[in-house]
Amino acid sequence: MDKTIQILGIILLCCAAAGVTVLMMGTSGTGTHPVPAPDRTPTPGTTTTTAPTTNATGLQNSRTCTQVTITQTDGTPLTLPCRPERLIVANEDAAEMLIAFGAADKIVGVDDPTLSVPYIMDKIPNATSIGDWETPNVEEILALHPDAVISYSSYKPKNLDQLTAANITVISLDCYKLDTLPSDARALGTLTGTSNAAEVYARMVEDTVAQVNTRVKTIPADEYPSVYFESYTDYSAASNGSGSDEMLVAAGGKNIAGTFQTSYMTVSPEWVVAQQPQYVMKVVSSPSTFSLAEVVENLKARPGWDSIPAVQQNRVYAFDSDIEYGPRAYIGLVYTAQLLHPDIFRDMHPHAMLDEYAGTYVSGTNVSTMIYP
Repeated sequence: MDKTIQILGIILLCCAAAGVTVLMMGTSGTGTHPVPAPDRTPTPGTTTTTAPTTNATGLQNSRTCTQVTITQTDGTPLTLPCRPERLIVANEDAAEMLIAFGAADKIVGVDDPTLSVPYIMDKIPNATSIGDWETPNVEEILALHPDAVISYSSYKPKNLDQLTAANITVISLDCYKLDTLPSDARALGTLTGTSNAAEVYARMVEDTVAQVNTRVKTIPADEYPSVYFESYTDYSAASNGSGSDEMLVAAGGKNIAGTFQTSYMTVSPEWVVAQQPQYVMKVVSSPSTFSLAEVVENLKARPGWDSIPAVQQNRVYAFDSDIEYGPRAYIGLVYTAQLLHPDIFRDMHPHAMLDEYAGTYVSGTNVSTMIYP
């Protein structure tokens, strides 16, 4: 009996040793090792955690997350449990800004208008359409498994309730108005982990605006030239609260429609003639049916406009919308200031600034005419 017990004991010890060996092979002998998380120093507005993440389609995975909190254009904060890796951008200006900061690889979907912009789509050729930016297609969005959708803040999607009901996170950033470009840029930097590039851009915008403002302050207010600034639609005057009015005032111009209590006001041809503006400026959508030169000639040929000082003195200008609004609006400010006050801004070179932007941030943005003449 004692001998039998001894034999059984030996067998049990051998089995235990074999089990340990198997376990050791399972953790190290297969060549797979736990990979420690990289050492990251969180940027302001971020917190690193490890947690399961769920995207808009309900797919869940576990990854090391960086919680991010940003301030949207309207001033409201937004916190995401994890830094988004898959973004749908229903905002052409935000798409350009993401590319500028080196976050193009995060864009999986865009709106229809963005598809027609070659200098954006050649950087994100695999991004697919989710329809119109005003009413993006919910089904198309869900099919792309996004972590979030970036839309305009000033013009929120008309079907926002449907997006919310589908558990789609919507981030509201304009990325086109001069006064909010720096803050919107910093928000995108925090959102995508490109804060350094975003900060360099934001400070460049702030420095340019400050330089223009300093010079404009030396000009007596009664020497500001009067300007009629027309939006895309004929006789739609840019007024108080519009991006064009903001830029015009910053450049040292007096907006003849600036007292209207609405961003855009439809005016009559007779009203414009009666105001006798010294300059006429119009923003043209990109792409447009007419060239900027054709737009200028059409403006000059309007009935009764031959009596307007701006027409008589050949001070009628057409702006491409890409230089008036969007990430390059700070360059549009310099163009505008130089037109209104050529002597004071003669040493600033907006075309060279545009070339620098194309070389540093988004190639191809300097190939078309931005302003005429």
